[in-house]
Amino acid sequence: MKNTSQDTRERIGVRNTHNIISIIFLSLVALLALSFSVMLLIKNASLKREEEAVRSELEALNEEGYYTVTEADRLIEDAKAQTRLETTNSIKATIQSKLEAGEGTTTTIRSLFPDQMVVASSGRYYFFPILDTIAHHGFGEEDFVVGDDGFLEYVGSDESIHVKKGVDVSRFQGNIDWKTVKEQGIDFAFIRVGLRGTTEGKILTDDCFEDNIKGATENGIDVGVYFYSQAVNEKEALEEVQLILDMIEPYDVKYPVVIDIETADSDSARTNDLTSDEYEVVAKTFCDTVRSAGYKPMIYGNVKSFTLLMDAQDVDDYGIWIAYYGSPLYYPYHFDVLQFTSSGTVKGIDGNVDLDICITDY
Repeated sequence: MKNTSQDTRERIGVRNTHNIISIIFLSLVALLALSFSVMLLIKNASLKREEEAVRSELEALNEEGYYTVTEADRLIEDAKAQTRLETTNSIKATIQSKLEAGEGTTTTIRSLFPDQMVVASSGRYYFFPILDTIAHHGFGEEDFVVGDDGFLEYVGSDESIHVKKGVDVSRFQGNIDWKTVKEQGIDFAFIRVGLRGTTEGKILTDDCFEDNIKGATENGIDVGVYFYSQAVNEKEALEEVQLILDMIEPYDVKYPVVIDIETADSDSARTNDLTSDEYEVVAKTFCDTVRSAGYKPMIYGNVKSFTLLMDAQDVDDYGIWIAYYGSPLYYPYHFDVLQFTSSGTVKGIDGNVDLDICITDY
């Protein structure tokens, strides 16, 4: 079939259209390639600037004394070693100065561990964390001064604290002139009922109990009583309590009924092998029975009693009579009565006598 001129023109038009589209497409591709190239150039330039900035910062840090990780680790270890050396030297200097000043070894060690109670026993030292779960007494060394009569006087700012003066006595004080004692301003007295022997466990009553409790009460001195316990089990604790209750029944005992728990100064003492749990059974049995009988229970002891022998927080439900001779008081927890010396003097009592202050109303 022959092509007409019209067909020829149409074919030429189609080819021209295709050519234009191809040119436009290629132009777009070229434009995209150019744009991508420009973007790469910009990105490379940006990275180069960042690299130069980082390099400049590193150079600046190096000039200012900054170090590599390895160098920093070495410097840290050197600093730790220096700190340990300085701390050791400081501790040694503190120990030396305290010992040269005449302070004992135990006192010196205690000053180095203010967050713990340090207890010395049988050539060893024991460390007990000071707990926040038990109420603290809050007294500072400046809160008490020794008065002209030898008693501690409270000079702190707590107006609710009213200190009463007292003594604790046994047959070792002999015959006491209780009228004269009262005239010295004595408010209360703890009278010993008796004791249990440390080796054989035999119960003995105090020879002067009757005279002392009668003499004190008849002269207007409030009384409490105490028993030196060497009970090793619940049965013996009940035996001691029953003796006390029988002996104090005729008298007006306003102050607590006390169990005295201390380590016995004897290698053959029957309580030497008691555990803390066993000591606590004795103390709780005694105190709970006293409370059931209508009296106020209390435990007497020293720092060792409330750390090595018993856990202070396990007997926190009872009155506490703490014995500590020194200042400041090295017992952080609350107490009701403080025995602060065994060498006090009071007119009406021959020789030395234990002096106490009470901060609880009975």
